[in-house]
Amino acid sequence: MGRSTSLGCVPFLVCGLAAQAPVAKEASARAPAAPLAEVVLASCDPDLRLAEFGLGDGGIPATARQALRWIDGGCVTRGGVRVECRSLGVKLTFPSGRELLVAPDGHVHLRSGEAAGPFPTGLELLLADGCSVRITLAPGARERVRDVVVGDADRRLQPWRRGEAAAEVARPSAWAGLRMVCGGDGGDLYRAIALGALLVLDRTLVADTRRDSTPAERLVVLASPLVQSLRVMQNQHREPDAAVRKAMIAIATIAERADVLFPAGQQLARAERRRLRWLLNSGFELALDLQGPLGARLQLFFGRNPLPMVEWTLRPDGAAFLTNPREDQAGKRWHGNGTRLSPVAVGLQAREELFERGHALRVIERLLK
Repeated sequence: MGRSTSLGCVPFLVCGLAAQAPVAKEASARAPAAPLAEVVLASCDPDLRLAEFGLGDGGIPATARQALRWIDGGCVTRGGVRVECRSLGVKLTFPSGRELLVAPDGHVHLRSGEAAGPFPTGLELLLADGCSVRITLAPGARERVRDVVVGDADRRLQPWRRGEAAAEVARPSAWAGLRMVCGGDGGDLYRAIALGALLVLDRTLVADTRRDSTPAERLVVLASPLVQSLRVMQNQHREPDAAVRKAMIAIATIAERADVLFPAGQQLARAERRRLRWLLNSGFELALDLQGPLGARLQLFFGRNPLPMVEWTLRPDGAAFLTNPREDQAGKRWHGNGTRLSPVAVGLQAREELFERGHALRVIERLLK
């Protein structure tokens, strides 16, 4: 009975998506942005764009783009962020005027007095212009500021190496420390951990004057791999069973109108307070289930149906699962073996050695309070 309820609305779903698409876009454009939204949609196609996170421009105007270059005592990123290295710390000065200082003891300071940390072995700062600043600290060494590497997609400059000034071009390498996203005016720091296609942002530092207008946690749904999995799923389920064909019609419609359901930058309103469930366009809802088979999952519902249409597991090897539409297989939760998701946010995936998955799940659970 539950499965027929879930799929009996397919004709309405197809018509609704086609007819409501322009209305949904127009309504979204008119609606005021929620300043403390819990969830936003991002394209992640092909790369993460901080501007889609709803956390400001990161202190870097969209028009500020230039080549990564050297300056005396450091370098300047593509978006104009000055990175200056000294034994007393690493200072970042953003075009917005915001300044960040990473001190030798691992604390991160704002000029207004707020601080976060310590991060004794260092951290990587991800900037809105696509550059990163990796700062390695050596707690037991005389010169605690060990290495600084500033990079973009093309090259990596190292203005500080083995405790002293340098001017070298570094090779790409893995990073074993914490990663922070610089939002707001550049001084809003969020620890970034990806669970599959879900990016969890945990606020770590913010100026007191911005605290009330800045979310303490934000979830970013990376839509591109989700939509791609729906397109692949259609090729995996071609059996003649009528219920399966009916489900595939719905899946095909969702994939074709992904720009309506998952517009980049859209902030989602909570559907209900006691569950992690949010409103999408055209009568759909997106939910998070932290328990059950295969761990935490994103779920796509149509309206108030009790069963999700699709579930995506939140792991580096995540997959999309179609809720089983066949009534003769009522004891089976999913139809088929799942559709593997394309790798996403590879450099931000939770690392077991840092207990990041548990940290990310605790951040999500805070939304239930």
